[in-house]
Amino acid sequence: MKQLYPHQMDLIDKSRRTGTKAVLLQAPTGLGKSVIASSIIHSALSRGSTSWFIVPRRELLRQMSNQYSSFDIPHTFIAAGHKHHRDIPNVICSLGTLVLRLDTLDPPSLAIIDETHYGAAALDTVIKWLKSRGVFILGLSATPWKLSGQGLGCWYDAMIEGPSIRWLIDNKYLSDYRLFAPDIIDLSGIRATAGDYNKADLAARMEGDRVLVGNVVKHYRDHAMGKRGVTFTVSRAHSRIVCDAFIAGGVPAACIDGETPDDVRAALARALANKEILQLVSVDLLTFGYDLAAAAGMDVTIECMSDLAPTKSRSKQMQKWGRVLRKKGDLALIFDHANNFKEHGYPCDDREWTLDDREKKGGGMKQEPDVIARTCSKCYYTSRPCPICPNCGFVHPIQSREIEVVEGDLTEVDLTQKKKDARDEVSSARTIADLQAIAAERGYARGWVWKMAKAKGIIK
Repeated sequence: MKQLYPHQMDLIDKSRRTGTKAVLLQAPTGLGKSVIASSIIHSALSRGSTSWFIVPRRELLRQMSNQYSSFDIPHTFIAAGHKHHRDIPNVICSLGTLVLRLDTLDPPSLAIIDETHYGAAALDTVIKWLKSRGVFILGLSATPWKLSGQGLGCWYDAMIEGPSIRWLIDNKYLSDYRLFAPDIIDLSGIRATAGDYNKADLAARMEGDRVLVGNVVKHYRDHAMGKRGVTFTVSRAHSRIVCDAFIAGGVPAACIDGETPDDVRAALARALANKEILQLVSVDLLTFGYDLAAAAGMDVTIECMSDLAPTKSRSKQMQKWGRVLRKKGDLALIFDHANNFKEHGYPCDDREWTLDDREKKGGGMKQEPDVIARTCSKCYYTSRPCPICPNCGFVHPIQSREIEVVEGDLTEVDLTQKKKDARDEVSSARTIADLQAIAAERGYARGWVWKMAKAKGIIK
């Protein structure tokens, strides 16, 4: 049986001491939530308890079955195409099938719900059914907010937070990374639907204009040629376009998505593991808990990712980053062609999670503040502002603020007027963006923006 790390055992202990019967466990992708769940169920089995492990997508059934087998947990399924053996106490359930069979089932002692931020009406029905029968419920999520911004306090009474991504990186449980942001996408005119970009609008823009297709191949070849990579796209047609571009550029590649047959997925995963192909191009499958190693039956180390899929969903973006941050010998390479880090921050930023809804502001869900960053004009490495690029050593040019050059003559600046103009500029700022532009121009620290925003009443 697998041995748990101390931080994993600590989370199990904390979940048992909440004093409630509906507990949410928040932990980043890569922490090993399925291992924690298997350990809990193995322990419950020794006490004669019954359990359900509920997954939102069929791809996760076999993955969790493999995890159970590593803990010697006998199990059956409630899922289309699987026979349910009622005499076996531990069941792995597909949410879509389970919700249709509730009236024919006896409740378990324990229900663990994977990716519990996902599932909407079906999951609401299942959780209410479980609660009405006194079942202990443990929800698992790296990003415990629904896409709408609604918190999960509607279902859970307590939340246990796992270690941060930065802690996991610093303690060698995840890989550190280098982030490149070589492009800026024009997303004007693309509508928002249910809290994210409208899929049809986004697909039309990315497919029709062939946005970023050439750049994704060039930057992979320049910085990561020979490394195993995954590329995220917005539609199947977009995936084919990008895949063809990789192949034309001499990079062996293949498409994979939810409609790819299981045996083909397994073959592609093995091909990536063996470097017979170097890129798997995916529209959705790889963003949501799909385990390439489980499909391949062998380790598949993802060394880089190329992101061509703009999203407003923090959950989806964190899942994408999680694919490449799993522990490996080298730094992970992230090519953020979609500039998603501007929307969601850096992968290792500290994030505050609660059971509450996100606040609404200006008619939409409140987002993280815009990220203050500097992108190197030579190699496109992106980091927090610094005078020298940490990746290639390029010294960023410094613009003089006190001396102006006019037709070859040096002219002393009137500092009194300069200071007055600076004060007037701050005084006229009306938004966070205005203050950020001033801070970037003057080289101010990030904290200045939020201090001034509070002083001016822009934020409370």
